[in-house]
Parts: sequence; structure tokens; C-alpha cells
Amino acid sequence: MVGDFLKRLVNGVVFLLAALTFFLVPIGRKTAAQHLVAIFSTPPAREAASAFAHIARRITAEARSEIDKLRRPQPASREPRPPSTKVKPPS
Repeated sequence: MVGDFLKRLVNGVVFLLAALTFFLVPIGRKTAAQHLVAIFSTPPAREAASAFAHIARRITAEARSEIDKLRRPQPASREPRPPSTKVKPPS
């Protein structure tokens, strides 16, 4: 029990230090967070995000329509019955 608590405490401290490093320690002229923002704000990255969002919306719409088809009960088919082939006994 105490070991689990210490493990979680150490993991929390490591995560906090990593987050602070990501946002505060410069790599060259910018921090890692600023580099990431610069990379994802380029026109090709915006185009890729737009295309990805468009495809995701299309896939979502298709999945929704397929799920709706599965949820709706199928109408009973009304095919004509074949004529009866019973033979009447002679009277």
C-alpha cells in the first residue's frame, strides 16, 4: 500500500517536471511547445487537418446510417404464396 503510494507520487513528480520542461525550457529560440505550435500552424498541416476532419465526418455519417439500418426492423416481405398442390380425394 505504501509502495503503491510512493510509486504514484514519484510518477506524478516526473510528469510535473516533464510538463514544466516542455513548456518552459527553450530548445534553441523556442520551447518544445512553441515548436509544436509552429509546426502545426503551417498551411500544409492545416490542409491535412481539414482533410482528416472531412473524412472523419464522412465516415461518421456512413457509420450512423449503417447503424440506423441495423436498428430498423426489416419490413416483412409480401411474396405471393405458391398455389396449393393438395390433391382432393374423389367423392
